[in-house]
Amino acid sequence: MDRIPSLHRRTQALSKTPLLRGTILSFTTIHNPPKGFGSDAYTVALIEKEDGTKVMAQMTPESAPPAIGAIVAPRMRKIRTMENGLFINDLKYEVVVPVATPLFTVRTYVLALTGPSGVGKTTISKALLSMFSSVVEQVPMVTTRKLKSAHTEPHIVVSETKFQAMIESGEIVAHSTLTDSGQYSAGYRRKDIDLIWQKKKLPVVTTDIHLLEGLAKSLGRRTILSCGLLPPGTSHRRMLSALLHRLRSREDSELQIAEQIKNAKSHLEALDSHAHLFDHMLVNESVDHCVETIRGIIE
Repeated sequence: MDRIPSLHRRTQALSKTPLLRGTILSFTTIHNPPKGFGSDAYTVALIEKEDGTKVMAQMTPESAPPAIGAIVAPRMRKIRTMENGLFINDLKYEVVVPVATPLFTVRTYVLALTGPSGVGKTTISKALLSMFSSVVEQVPMVTTRKLKSAHTEPHIVVSETKFQAMIESGEIVAHSTLTDSGQYSAGYRRKDIDLIWQKKKLPVVTTDIHLLEGLAKSLGRRTILSCGLLPPGTSHRRMLSALLHRLRSREDSELQIAEQIKNAKSHLEALDSHAHLFDHMLVNESVDHCVETIRGIIE
């Protein structure tokens, strides 16, 4: 419930806040605003202010299109409407110095995130897609696995017969047989990657070693911007222990966990033997740190 005293304190705090300019570090669009924030989509940006502090804030609707690296200035605007009809004002930001070209310059690269189940590939890719939706896009995976309705990653489900026909025709450029609650085939189509390149965006894929090898062979090793993801630990044994803890926190069955740990052991060994396929190896102790590191790599 909205409280008038807390709003008053917030208004007083804003009146004492230095109105500093800042630089957009990342941004995303909220297409389904929460209650009280209207019905129109709006943009939220992560901004580094001139004093070095960072703030997450809405962009004004009349602002020029946001871009990473653009200079913004604060403006006092209505932020939302309370149930009692009162308005809440806060600082929104407006682009005052646009950038001529995006900070990210994508030619023909594919960002590949590779690591064992439970290491955080999906979480990190979602964070990247949320923060940099204007410049990165996930490549849909073609799979024979029947996915749950709650599955949110882009995918195309086909029969095993159709999948094999797509391999033979050259439509699928990289494929692998995966085991997670049963054996199934998975791969990526060249036309999906081409479509993202045409949008001037960076395609993002999550892979195992076989998928990574296939992409490097089909598209060229220099095309793949490859990041290997490792669980924390100074040895494979400790890494597997960290993975086991994470997998159990996901409430998978013991049978699923045993299969995933078996695959993870093989995957960690493959990471060592296929070092030539990786540009960077990252230990995922903190998702935020990994995302920031990958952001720096892309830039």
